[in-house]
Amino acid sequence: MLRLMRKHAKAWFMQVVLGIIILVFIFYFGSMRGRKKAEAVAIVNNNAIGYMEFREEYQKLLDFYRQRYKGALTDVMLKSLNLKQRALDNVINQAVLLSKADEFKLGVSDTEVRSAIASYPAFRKNGSFDINLYHRMLRYNKLSPEDFEATQKKIIKINKLEKLIKRGIKVSDKEAFDIYRLQNEKISLDFLKIPTQDFKVKIKPSDKDLEQYLKEHGEKFRIPRKVQVKYIAFLGKDFAKSIDVSEQDIEDYYYYNKSEFIKSGNEAYPLSEVKDRIRTKLRLAKGMAAASRKAKEANDIIYQEENFEEYVKENKLETTTTEPFSRYDLPEELAQIQNIKKYVFDMKEGETAPLLSDDKGFYIIKIKTIKPSYIPGLREAGNRIKREYLKAECKRMSKEKAGNILNLLKKGIGFEKVAREEKLKVVNTGLFLPSPDVPLIGSSMELGQALFLLSEKTPYPDKPFYINGNYVIVRFKERETLDLKDMETEKDNLINTLLRVKKEEQFRLWLETTKADMVKEGTLKITADLDRI
Repeated sequence: MLRLMRKHAKAWFMQVVLGIIILVFIFYFGSMRGRKKAEAVAIVNNNAIGYMEFREEYQKLLDFYRQRYKGALTDVMLKSLNLKQRALDNVINQAVLLSKADEFKLGVSDTEVRSAIASYPAFRKNGSFDINLYHRMLRYNKLSPEDFEATQKKIIKINKLEKLIKRGIKVSDKEAFDIYRLQNEKISLDFLKIPTQDFKVKIKPSDKDLEQYLKEHGEKFRIPRKVQVKYIAFLGKDFAKSIDVSEQDIEDYYYYNKSEFIKSGNEAYPLSEVKDRIRTKLRLAKGMAAASRKAKEANDIIYQEENFEEYVKENKLETTTTEPFSRYDLPEELAQIQNIKKYVFDMKEGETAPLLSDDKGFYIIKIKTIKPSYIPGLREAGNRIKREYLKAECKRMSKEKAGNILNLLKKGIGFEKVAREEKLKVVNTGLFLPSPDVPLIGSSMELGQALFLLSEKTPYPDKPFYINGNYVIVRFKERETLDLKDMETEKDNLINTLLRVKKEEQFRLWLETTKADMVKEGTLKITADLDRI
C-alpha cells in the first residue's frame, strides 16, 4: 500500500530540486495539485478551475524561463512566450483530459502509483527506491505524500487516455519516403535581386507628401506615454551586511548541495575553498528575507495612510527619482521588476504601486509625473518621417518592378533575356537542402515554404520575396537525384520518428476537437479574461 512508502521520514533535507519530476509534466499537463477554487477561470463539467490553480501554473512557467534564460529574458521575449495563455491552456487541458478519462472509466491502482513513484531517478539511491530521500524531497518542496501521489495518479490516468487515443496510428512506406525526400533532396535556384535602395535617388518628397504620409501612418511615429517615478528600494545586499551565518549552516549547505561545487573529474572542491562563497550566498538569502519583511511593513503603512513622503522623512530612507521613461525604455535598475509595466503605466499621478520585487530586492514605487502619449508634427519629427517615407517608397517601387518582371517570366520571356534588359545579374545558389536559409539570398520563411512547390513544370513561385533590403525573384534550376539505398538504411528510424509525430498530432487534434465540442455543448466554459489577470 502507498502508506508503506510514507513511513520513517527522518532527517531534515536542506535543498534538493524537484525539477526533474515537475518538468515531466509542467508544459504538457500543467499543475495538478489541488487548490481551493475562489475565482473560476474555467468550468469543466460543472467543476470550476480556480484562479489560484491558474496562477500557480503561470508562476511555474515564468520561473522555468527565468531560470533557463537568467538575465537574458527580456520583456519582449516574455510577451512572445504568451505564458498566460499557455498556463490557462494547461489547466484546462488537464481538467478536460481527466474528465474524459473518467468517462472512459480509466482507473489507476495503488500498485501503478507505487511503481511510477519508485521509478523516478530522483527518488533512487544506489539503484533502489529510497523512502527517506522521497520524504525529504517532498518536504523540502512543500508537498505532502498524499498530494504528490494524487498528482501521480492523475498523470497515469491521462497517460492511459493518451495511449488509447493514439492507438491504431500507422505510417506507410510512401510517407517515410516523402519525409526522406524532404530531408535529403537538394535543389538549386537561379535568382535576381532588386535592391530597394536603387530607387532612393528617384524620390524627392515635398512637405505635402510628408504631411500626407504622417496623416496615414501617424501611429508609427507616436511618442509613447512616459512616467517619472520615485521609489524606495529595500535591497537584499544592504540587509545582508549585518547578518551572520553560522558554521553549521555553511556545512549543511555544502553537504546537501555538493553538485554546485564539482570540479574536473566529478570531484567536489573542499569546504574550506568554497566556505566564503557559501557564506555570501546564505547571507544574501537571509538579507532578502529581511528586506522582504521591512518592505512589507513599510508598504502596509504607506498604503493605508497614503503618506509616502512623510514615511520616507520620518524613517530617514533614501529615495531615487527617475527620468521620464516609457514602457519600451525602462530604467536599467527597474527593468527586472516583476509586473512593473502592469502597474506604473496604468496608474495616476501621486498613486503608489503595490509592493514589487526582483531578484535583488523589493520596491515601493510612487508615480511622480505623467507625460501623455501624442503624435508629433512634421516640425518635431521631420527627419524621422522623411526616412520612413523614403524607405516605404523605395520598397513599394522595388516590389512593383519585381512583380512586373515576374509576370514577364511567367509569360515565357527568358530569364537571362529579362535579366539583360533590366541590367540585373543572374546568380545560382548551388545545390542545397530546402529551408528558410537559402544560400546567397538570405533567410525567409515564406521562400523556404515556397521551395517545396517548385519543379520543372512550376519553376516560379507566386510572388517575389523581400529579403534583407532586396526583392528577390527565384527560378527552379534543378533537383538532385536521391540515392534510395541510403533511404533503406534509415527507413525504420524515419518510420518511428514520423509515427511519434503523427501520434502527437492525432492526440492534439483530438483534444482541440473535444474542447471545441464541449464549448458548443456548454460543458466547457472559459471565464478568464487574460488581459485582467
